[in-house]
Amino acid sequence: MLPYQAVAMDYAGYQRQPTPGHPGSHMVGSLGMSAVPFSHSWMVPTQDLCGMPPYNKMPNQHQPGVPGMHGQQQPIEPGILELRKEKSRDAARSRRGKENYEFYELAKMLPLPAAITSQLDKASIIRLTISYLKLRDFSGHGDPPWTREASSSSKLKSAAIRRSPAVDLFEQHQGTHILQSLDGFALAVAADGRFLYISETVSIYLGLSQVEMTGSSIFDYIHQADHSEIAEQLGLSLTSGSGGGGGVGGGGGGSGGSGSGAAGLASPTSGASDDGSGTHGTNNPDVAASMTQASTSGYKGYDRSFCIRMKSTLTKRGCHFKSSGYRVVLLLCKLRPQYTFSHTRKSQPPLLGMVALAIALPPPSVHEIRLECDMFVTRVNFDLRIAHCEPRVSDLLDYTPEDLVNKSLYSLCHAEDANRLRKSHSDLIEKGQVLTGYYRLMNKSGGYTWLQTCATVVCSTKNADEQNIICVNYVIRYYYSYQMFLNFLK
Repeated sequence: MLPYQAVAMDYAGYQRQPTPGHPGSHMVGSLGMSAVPFSHSWMVPTQDLCGMPPYNKMPNQHQPGVPGMHGQQQPIEPGILELRKEKSRDAARSRRGKENYEFYELAKMLPLPAAITSQLDKASIIRLTISYLKLRDFSGHGDPPWTREASSSSKLKSAAIRRSPAVDLFEQHQGTHILQSLDGFALAVAADGRFLYISETVSIYLGLSQVEMTGSSIFDYIHQADHSEIAEQLGLSLTSGSGGGGGVGGGGGGSGGSGSGAAGLASPTSGASDDGSGTHGTNNPDVAASMTQASTSGYKGYDRSFCIRMKSTLTKRGCHFKSSGYRVVLLLCKLRPQYTFSHTRKSQPPLLGMVALAIALPPPSVHEIRLECDMFVTRVNFDLRIAHCEPRVSDLLDYTPEDLVNKSLYSLCHAEDANRLRKSHSDLIEKGQVLTGYYRLMNKSGGYTWLQTCATVVCSTKNADEQNIICVNYVIRYYYSYQMFLNFLK
């Protein structure tokens, strides 16, 4: 290797005065006479650089002027190059090993079974970790706070009473028992519309994965036509490209431009500041502004009940169903406000999100339903006029089947429940299935009976244009008359 850098220079067309006595002075003519053009590699003059011997005295070096030698650096030995590559590969392998170990330790801290956490990729681990941290904030700072710590009095009672192993085992799996007893699945949604939690029983009713849904936007699993309805119910403001229109408190575009471009793994923020004012712009690309309880909203309080269509891999796809690939779900929601220490609230506290119980309605492909002793079936037209009624209605109501045929449900229900029945009627026409709220059916002899109806639009397998509405009616409370109430008072 050369001790200094060789410089290649071209002297073509260069004129130079002859130097008297110089050995090469005979190669040029007199003053003004052009020299013969030449081009060769010109080495730096021989000097003692860095304590090295002169270039012309170094052993095993070619002398300048040798044809074909341009003074370039000699190539690195192949063994040295392979050694450097191997060292770089070892460093990268060690770095990846340390990173994978940290992700493995982080995954073990998630409240999930080891069989699931061992199969997670890095993106899923980050998404689930962020959702879990937000869920802790959601449960601890909401009103009322949710804590697993028992009070001091309950601790003293539990210490005084000798507990059996069966009770301890039951309390250890109490949450699983509650989820299995529910006729649906539980979920918690942040203020920006992301799932903070969804129970593993969602796979039973929708065929979806709990791990995939946690941390994702709720609008990714809801029918496009229902985006505006759920945004209005929850007080969300949608972006311009999320289902045609915003929710309560703002238009579609709004000020969510910065938030709509956030990454999919962004933290599901609550979107509320400490002073009680909601912040516009969220980490959810579908939502422009977080949940607010606006005064212009038609919904008062924190309780909500409405039907939406959610994606389902269990629903049979076909032309005879109104929404193939989706399943109608009744959401019984409760908005969760932030806990405030002030007793004199001048304004509404900010919302941290909502918790809900989702009841999946039976799919239209199910033609046989087990009827309990407090249920009866009717077939109605699209104007809710009863076309057929089972004879067993006489055992539950003070009506005969002939009394109910050709009667409209609007003429039979209580006047205060007519608006809710109308809302369920419109949902039935639009979504093909609905589970009504509790409503009162007026009795023939006076008083009323509480009912709940699951109505489904059924299409004929031979003719898709032939449609009927099948209603499965649940008797919540037997008929109650004012005469019985007066007799009870006497």
